[in-house]
Amino acid sequence: AGNIRDARELIQKNRPTIVLLDLQLPDGSGLELLQQIKQFTPEIPVFILTAYGTIDRAVTAMREGAENFFTKPIEPDHLLLTLHRFAEKLLVLQKLQAQTLDIADRWQMIIGESRAMKRLIQDALAAAQKNVTILITGETGIGKHLLAYFIHQNSPRAQFPFVHVNCATLSETLLESDLFGHEKGAFTGATRQKSGRVELAHRGTLFLDEIGELPVTLQAKLLHFLEYGEFLRVGSTETRHADVRLICATNRALDEAIKNGVFRQDLYYRIHVVQLHIPPLRERPQDIPLLFHHFFNQFKKEFGKPHLQYAADLPDRLMTYPWYGNIRELKNAVERAIVLTNRNELTIRDFQFLQASEKSVQEDFTPGPLQEAITRFKRDYIQKVLKTTHGNQTRAAKILNIQRSYLNRLMKELQINPSAF
Repeated sequence: AGNIRDARELIQKNRPTIVLLDLQLPDGSGLELLQQIKQFTPEIPVFILTAYGTIDRAVTAMREGAENFFTKPIEPDHLLLTLHRFAEKLLVLQKLQAQTLDIADRWQMIIGESRAMKRLIQDALAAAQKNVTILITGETGIGKHLLAYFIHQNSPRAQFPFVHVNCATLSETLLESDLFGHEKGAFTGATRQKSGRVELAHRGTLFLDEIGELPVTLQAKLLHFLEYGEFLRVGSTETRHADVRLICATNRALDEAIKNGVFRQDLYYRIHVVQLHIPPLRERPQDIPLLFHHFFNQFKKEFGKPHLQYAADLPDRLMTYPWYGNIRELKNAVERAIVLTNRNELTIRDFQFLQASEKSVQEDFTPGPLQEAITRFKRDYIQKVLKTTHGNQTRAAKILNIQRSYLNRLMKELQINPSAF
């Protein structure tokens, strides 16, 4: 487009991926068009073209929301390389946004009728409005990821990316690269430059799941980033900056990790500005029918069983089960029942483990403290799973749907001898 009027029409009609904008236009200043773009389509990145003598105006344009600027005359190869790298970054962001859409309609799973959940949502909404670091605690499978996304969606950063990093799934080198990016040749396999998730989360939310598994060396770098908003890509000496809101989550007792020297106390204080604890499902059984109903409707639609119903007493029967795997276990149980049933109504017969649990409680019940019963069940259940895998902890962790490192900690806590299988 050769002028502001034509450019405005093209942008409204075609929604371009990237805009190159000259500051000197026949019918006005490029700054005027930049302001209009950022007002009506803020998601479109704008690169400014400017003569050397007007760099101060380009800096003003960046304050107005421009991504960067080029000075004229422009070297074509440099322009193409810059746009190519930026387009790659946009593609990664689109993939991340597609992933968040997958959970966008599932945030309601964290909502319940219990007093504890209503209070949690109230606190989460209040914290979402402030640019503070949040630590979410709770057992595995409880929905920490969903609560983090709920906070993001209700924050002033909602229109920008929500980027998720699981600190327990990658080696230290790969995790540092995943977080902060790397330069070409920084390590074996680094065949090209890569932006890290910190950069991708710029102006949005960075969610660090399993923060307790973050290696100590990376804890120092994360603390520096939180303090100054700056970081280095792996293999680079160029300081970069990013503006992100950090949300962390853990199922570990970080105070114990501090005592054991595997988690920095100063980082703990930095991420612990606001703590939100999600209570386990067994402590709020009144939320189980609501969650069951959500999963039931989701899976009967997904598996093409629109006429499927469930017995009136089924939600109440589900409330009697402890659900040590929390929401994830309930979801898997409902999904499995709907897939396998050949009838038009779900009943307790479709949840055999529930029948066995009720029968066991009726036949062999000795009253005692709740925590002792929970510990006893965990020990027995993990031992049974390990027997089925002949002591293979990797396979057992996969069956239990937990991290291998977490299984190892549980075995030590419950005094389960790994050589006994």
